[in-house]
Amino acid sequence: MSSPSGAKGDGTAVEETNMDRSAVVRGGPPRGTWSPHLRLLRRNAQGGKDHAKIRVLLVITGLASGGATNVVLDLARSFRDHPDFDVHLLTGPCPPGRTDVTHLAYDLGVETRVVPSLINRLQPLANLKAVADLRRIMVQGNYDIVHTHSSVAGVVGRLAARAARVPAVVHHVHGWALHEDMSRPMRVLYVALESLCARWTTRIVVVSRPDIAKGISHRIGKEDQYRLIYNGIDLEKFQQPVDDRQVRMELGVDPDCKLVGMIGRLDRQKNPLDFIRAAAMVTEICPQVQFLIAGDGPRRQECERLIEELALKGKVFLLGYRSDVARILPTLTITAMSSLWEGLPLAFLEAMSAGKPIVANDVDGAGDVVAHGTTGFLVEKRRPEQMAERIVCLLEDETLCGRMGRFARQRAVDFSVQRMAGQVEGLYRELHFAGRQVRSGIKEEGRSGPNLRRAAVAAVQEAPQQAVAEPVRHGTSSLWRSSS
Repeated sequence: MSSPSGAKGDGTAVEETNMDRSAVVRGGPPRGTWSPHLRLLRRNAQGGKDHAKIRVLLVITGLASGGATNVVLDLARSFRDHPDFDVHLLTGPCPPGRTDVTHLAYDLGVETRVVPSLINRLQPLANLKAVADLRRIMVQGNYDIVHTHSSVAGVVGRLAARAARVPAVVHHVHGWALHEDMSRPMRVLYVALESLCARWTTRIVVVSRPDIAKGISHRIGKEDQYRLIYNGIDLEKFQQPVDDRQVRMELGVDPDCKLVGMIGRLDRQKNPLDFIRAAAMVTEICPQVQFLIAGDGPRRQECERLIEELALKGKVFLLGYRSDVARILPTLTITAMSSLWEGLPLAFLEAMSAGKPIVANDVDGAGDVVAHGTTGFLVEKRRPEQMAERIVCLLEDETLCGRMGRFARQRAVDFSVQRMAGQVEGLYRELHFAGRQVRSGIKEEGRSGPNLRRAAVAAVQEAPQQAVAEPVRHGTSSLWRSSS
């Protein structure tokens, strides 16, 4: 997955007694501290902050390479120099087995704090400590909005925000973690926690239409809490000219062959083994084609064994994690994705921006991006023979392949990072406007605690939409999605 652009902002005061001076992340400050201006942070703690700005805290369990991380960093970058916002980033340690890109937050100037207790798995003692740690940070920071990302950070962050009485809480769902391989006890626990936390959530942001239906069907929140905001990318980054032959030679592939690529982690969700199985079927019909996967993960050894078993050495290349996906995509003929579940994969948007047709499993948000028969093909999951058939169709029909690529690039304009950030800004302004109305009323009536939060939710529902909105139909009800 490609890396997002840079960002920076002001920080929030912290207690030096909580600093872990020995833990440094890729050249960043000690864990448990804000970066990089402690003097300014202390001044802010003493009342020197700019009260005119809307203070936002982004929370994610770990900055590992992937879509959610890119969205978080792109949002932080987009609000970096905004005169009306002061955005900070709170994260935990990188999950085991994932590529750590926490350094990007520091390198790009995002005000970042790593909290060791904010891990990405359910571990009651650590999770409770994380709630306490985050609550203290939220109280010190006096935030107007807390915006959580990923499942565990969503639960821990929203519990902490409730305890800290943060006026507005947004949870960003990058695809529900509900999939067929999940055990029944884990599914029941997950739905119970999401349903509970939804009661304390002002807005639930989803990245695809199916995620709205899935959340409501599991009784997670109410319809009027949902907001559809599609992921966005830097479109121009994937439209830059590259020297195809030079890049292919660097990758070790045939500079003259047709090339099919998958961009994604080597894990259960991305299901790379089915991509490799499809590659074996394609090479029986089109022996000159080659395949590559840009990504790494826990299933790499399984992939290597399957490549050997299917006699695909020299046909399928595992590139590992790549920070130069924007150079690789233009060299591909087709992009394919064999994921078992997705939110709204950035890899699709990147491939479309590069003008490449997509063959992908028809799961979750895939249909929101890929127009079947126009910009690519959608196939049944766990059916690599269907994927192979569609890939062969495009390889043998260059006119169709080119036409789908052109339509894909045209469709990509709806998924720009500017559009995404503009919609998030509209949501923030809407929530802040409602919060000010609530605080004014509470000050007069002397309300506090739970009554404050109930009043805040009611005010948000009644507040005017700050961004242009259009209804998203779900049955006979009308949900809202920002479309600024």
